[in-house]
Parts: sequence; C-alpha cells; structure tokens
Amino acid sequence: MRIRNAGVFALALTLVLGYSPAAQAVVFINEVFINPEGTGIDDFYEFIELMGTPGKKLDGYAIAQINGYLSKHYPLNSINNPDPGYQEIDEFFSLDGLSLGANGILVIAIGLDEDFPTLLPDTNFRPDWTGSYLGGSGPGPMWNGGLDTPGKLQNDGSNTLILIRNRPGDTQANCPSQNCGNLRWGKDICHDCEIIRPVAANVCIGGFNPGDPCIDNTWCIFGTCGTGFVDQFGDGEIDRGQPNGFGGNTLDLKGASTPMNILDDLEVVDEVSYEHEQGWEYDIDERHVDIGANEPNKFPYRHVHALDDAQGFNPDCLTRVDYRTKGPGWDPAPGATGEFAGGTKNWQDTATEQWIRGESLLTGPRQFHYDNSANSNPDAVQPYRTNVPMWLSDGAAPDYDFTAMNTYPIQPGRVNPLAVAFVPGDSNRDGVCDQEDIDKIAAVFGNDDWIFSNSFASAPEGDGGDPATQTRPWDVDATGDNGIEASDLQWSLNFQGSTNGRIVGVRYDSTTPTPLGSGVVLNPNTGVACTVTLSATVSSGNPLSALVACDTIELIVRAQVTGGANLTADQENGIMQFVHDVVIGSGGIVRVESVEALGAFATTRSGIQALQGNEGDLGIKSVNGYSTSFTQGLGSTADLYRVKLVAQGIGSTNVSVAPASMAKFAASTPRGLKVGHTASNGNPTSASYAAATLNLTVTTELTPDVNNDSVVNMADVTDFVGAVLGTDLTYVARSDFNCDGLVNGLDVQRFISALLP
Repeated sequence: MRIRNAGVFALALTLVLGYSPAAQAVVFINEVFINPEGTGIDDFYEFIELMGTPGKKLDGYAIAQINGYLSKHYPLNSINNPDPGYQEIDEFFSLDGLSLGANGILVIAIGLDEDFPTLLPDTNFRPDWTGSYLGGSGPGPMWNGGLDTPGKLQNDGSNTLILIRNRPGDTQANCPSQNCGNLRWGKDICHDCEIIRPVAANVCIGGFNPGDPCIDNTWCIFGTCGTGFVDQFGDGEIDRGQPNGFGGNTLDLKGASTPMNILDDLEVVDEVSYEHEQGWEYDIDERHVDIGANEPNKFPYRHVHALDDAQGFNPDCLTRVDYRTKGPGWDPAPGATGEFAGGTKNWQDTATEQWIRGESLLTGPRQFHYDNSANSNPDAVQPYRTNVPMWLSDGAAPDYDFTAMNTYPIQPGRVNPLAVAFVPGDSNRDGVCDQEDIDKIAAVFGNDDWIFSNSFASAPEGDGGDPATQTRPWDVDATGDNGIEASDLQWSLNFQGSTNGRIVGVRYDSTTPTPLGSGVVLNPNTGVACTVTLSATVSSGNPLSALVACDTIELIVRAQVTGGANLTADQENGIMQFVHDVVIGSGGIVRVESVEALGAFATTRSGIQALQGNEGDLGIKSVNGYSTSFTQGLGSTADLYRVKLVAQGIGSTNVSVAPASMAKFAASTPRGLKVGHTASNGNPTSASYAAATLNLTVTTELTPDVNNDSVVNMADVTDFVGAVLGTDLTYVARSDFNCDGLVNGLDVQRFISALLP
C-alpha cells in the first residue's frame, strides 16, 4: 500500500532541489504513551520514545510536554491570579548524557526495565524518570529544572510534545539543583500566562456551565449556546523571549530576548500537538492546513504539526509512522483551501498524515494495543477509537486493519510495524541515500549546525513560509554538536542505495537480527589501521634538495588500509573520506598553488580549504574529499589528492600532511580519514602519517637583476618592462615574479618589492 506514495515523495524531492542550506533533524519523537489504559497503571507504563541516527548523542536536548488544559475560556471575571494548573509545562526532561541506541531508539519511561518487555538489547533505555519507583531501585529522577518533582504525563487537556535543544538560560550542566537563577525551560513554568478580558466567545448561557465554551446546546446542559463575554487564559501562543507578566520565568524563542545574537536561542527539533475539547495547542510552526473546511468540527483550521481533533476521545498514545515532513503537500479537507499552490494544496501535514493516535487497550500482562472499537461521535475523522493516516487506511487492502481488535501493538523499543523506514544519512528525506543527499551535506560541510527557521528573529516564519525553506537543525552523526563534518557525511556514504535504513546484525524486531544482505554492514573498527604517504614530482626534473625559483612540485597524497582490511562483498572498509592539513614549516620558500582530488575522490567542499600564511606559503588547511567507492586503498594505495606547490624563495622547509586541526574535524575525525562499512563513525583504530613528510630546499630565487648581469640598474627595469609589455621577450622567464607562467601586471608589485626591499 505505501508504494502508492512513492510518486508523492519523488515529487517532494523535485520541489526542494533548488534549496540546500541544511537538512532536517535526525532525532525525532517516535512514540508517546500518555495514558495507558487501566486504573492506576500510569505509574508504570508511560513512556516517550525517540528515534534517529544510531548512537547519536543527545547532550543539550530536552523534551517537554506543554499542557493547554481543557478550555480557552472561563466565566467572566472568574480568573483572579495565574494558576499553573491552567497552562504550564507539565513535564520537562533534560536528555543530557543520553544517546540513541545502536538501532537508533531511546526510550525514557516512568517505570523500570521489567515493565517494558518489548525493549530490545539494541535500544537505549532510561527508566524511572520520577525517581520514586517502589523500592527505590531505579536510577533516580531526570533533571527537569527543579521547580517541582517529575510526575506523570498530563492525560487530560490539549498537549504539545516538543523536542528542543540549545535551550537558553540555566540547564542541567550549569544548574544541577533547585533555585536556578535563570531557568527558562522547566517543569511548571507558565508558558502562556496572559489573562485577556473580556473576550467575545461562543459560551454557555445559564445551566450548569455558564461561561464555558460550546459548539451547540448539547455542550450546555440546561442552558443555551450563544455569544457572550468571557475571560481568556493565554493567547494561544508561547510567551517568547519575554517575562510571563507575573514575575516568573522566560521562554526564549525566535531571538526575542536577544535580537542581536541568535546563537543562544533554543531550537525546535520536532513537535506534535493535539486539541482536547477547547484547549490550546502550542505548535511553534505557524503554517496551517484546512482553511475554511465545511466540516470545522472534524477538520479544523490548524497548525501543520497539530493532529486533527479526533472527536470522541482524547488520545492515549501517539505513534509516528513516517519521519518525512516536507513535500508537495496534501489535498485539503472537503470544502477547505490550502495555503500554497493557489490554494489547491495544504502544506505537508506532518501530524495527521504521519501519526497513528488513539485509545489504548490492556490486552495482556504489560501488553497494550490500539483500540479498534467503534467511535459513535458523528464528527469523528474516522469511525474508530483510533485514527490513522489516510494512506494507511484507504483502498481495497488497507495496511491498517480495523476489522479485528488487537492488530497494532504499542511496543516501545522497536521499530513501529507500519513505519516508513528511517534511513540514516537520508538528508532530504526521500527514503533513500543517494548523490542528492551527499550534495546536500557537501553544501554545508564545515558549517555549524544550529540552523532552524523558527529560532531567530529574521527567519522566514508565518503562514506563507515554504516548507522547503523551513530548515531543521541537524547533526547526523553520534559525535554531538561538532557541526557538519565527515562523520555526518559518512552515514550517507555507508547507506548508499539503502531504502530500509537497517544495519546488519542490529535487532529491530522481536525475534531476529536484520537478515544478511538486507541492510548495511557496519563492522567494528577493531584492528583497522591506515597509512598515509606523500610523494613528490618536480616538473623541471630538479631534485627536491636543489629547487629553483618557479619550480612546480606536485605532491600526491595516498592512503591504504594496512590493517584489518575487509574484502567481503558489501562489507568492504576502503578509505572513503579525508580531511587533512598540509603544513609548510617555514614561510617564503614554497607556496600552495592548487589542490585537486584524484581518482575516485571528489572534493567535498572547496570553500573551506584555507590557504595559510602569505598566499599559502605555510600550507593549506581542511583539504577534504570523499569517494562513493568502498574499495579504495584495500589492495594497494589509493591516490587521494594532488597539491601543487611553487618554489619562490631560498631556504629549506618541511612539508607534512596531518589530520585537520579545525575543532569540529579534530573532534569527529581525529585520524583524518574515514573508512566505509565501519562503526565508530568510520574512524579507523589508528592511522600512521610517518611517511607523509618531505624535505624541500630552494637554492635559487628570482631577483631584480632581471638580465642576470650581476648589476641591478635601470637596464633591469627596461628589460622587465619590455617583458611585461611584450616588446622584448628576452628575459620573460626571469620576469615571472609570481610564477604563474605569465608576465603581466601581477608581477609588477613583486618586482618593485624586490627592487626596493
């Protein structure tokens, strides 16, 4: 059934090809069990599951449940003081020190290991988030800001689940205990604290619920539903970068509190929200879907990360079945208008089209399923107590079977049964790793990775923003926040052609490892050693010990896997990337003229290759390149790149190759090379650069004695001018002061400098 949508996602790709500043986050909210069915069992089975690139570190990340309560409106003059029981961050968990498991999954939970039998060994698990489990056998509470103790997830009311990072203010790292002086994100912080009165609204007049919102008289027992004036708690927007009005804390979004400095602003990595009755949803993305639908109760005008109001139930569980969030959009609901493409399409609906949500059933000891029983509410989007994306439920043979109970399990710690595969390194989210993903990463290679459109003041926002320009922060690898570097690119290289995103030997289901050949082999890096060598050729034939001015020296940098080479088909661990510094020990003797990737290698991003010293006379930093071949350097040395040097001044110096020293590369690619099909981010266990140093000596240089008569006088000036103007070519070779093979105006300043030192 899902293959029907392949064309949709292919079209999505074509719509975003022209834009490539960054890709999307590679950790996302995958499943949330908010309200396990049954009395008194929330204390054991609530969980939040995250998914993404295997092994990814989550330092600096946090997840929050933002509660919008049950109602927007209250009887006139009934609210006197802010009450955190209305709008608050109900729960907040710092993810510092945690990481995704070997299968890309992390589960944080209220209970202990024995409460979650579906957890796989490859899944990372953080139990006991309250620290109050019976017997005290858990690891203790997760940090939440210290304003209140961690608790159970809010079952009732409207909720927004939001995954964030780079949060400003006090964090677990600098405020481990209570009474933090600059806490901006934490449990019980009021995030929408305006009291607005009076507000005209559809409210209950008379009866048992005066002032309460109503849609028709069935919502107003023994009263009528009419327009009246009420109090409104909050304006439906998170208080961004400003005090909450009651001397409390600050939530920093969009740079509002630091308009001249965007670097400390929080980033929204992922979010999903749902409305219960008449409460607030706090979607940070301001695009909407289904404008003016003729069934407003069933298909309300809502944010793109907000689920359709299920009508008739408040979801117990949310399960993501597709991680892609961009594309050509979906058809509006009946009678509705879209916000782009002439109103014919909604923005890509990242909530309703990507999530299963519904009531839960306790179907066995510690086992839950979605409830497929009937929902009698006439405004229900689907007539069941579970709603699923339309592409899973339509057609003659739907993927999701509503005809039988207990068909879809709620099972933390493994891949959701109907989920579209997550492929690490699939930077454009089209379901496969290919050259387009490599190009997308290459375009930002070497950049920092804080980019997100909703986290700074000048970003594209609002209802008219194209999803293709709504970028997400990302750091593909497991090395933390080193920006975009070789470890990120390695995932795209390893997973070339993969459509299931699976690593051979990693368990994703309940019984077996991924079958051999069905995924990508990432073997351990134990014993994998590489050797880097350097050789030189002089175009004039002069020896390296007796170079003359303008001699061209071509350096070839090569590498080979000299230990732990793997020649097994589909497991080859040949050299796939290099990130090097070429260092010239002394200035003024030779300079770098050019760098060129060789053989199977292409330059990743030439713009970050930086000449050092005076026009490269101290070398060049961050020489980089990649190959899509897995066999380079396995049977013999592989040519990586050529560096062309030009001799320019008398003296001796060393030229050496070493791993790149730029901080992000030194942290993530400490050996300067990446090898394919290998864990540990593709880093070999060791790399030798002992044979990557050469000694060069320049014995002669160009002097202002252009005519070589041992006297510097006006005759030399005349002969030099003749060479520049082309009227006398006798001394052209001795007049090419910049050694570029031409004599022109570029040589004049060098000649004058030599003439008048």
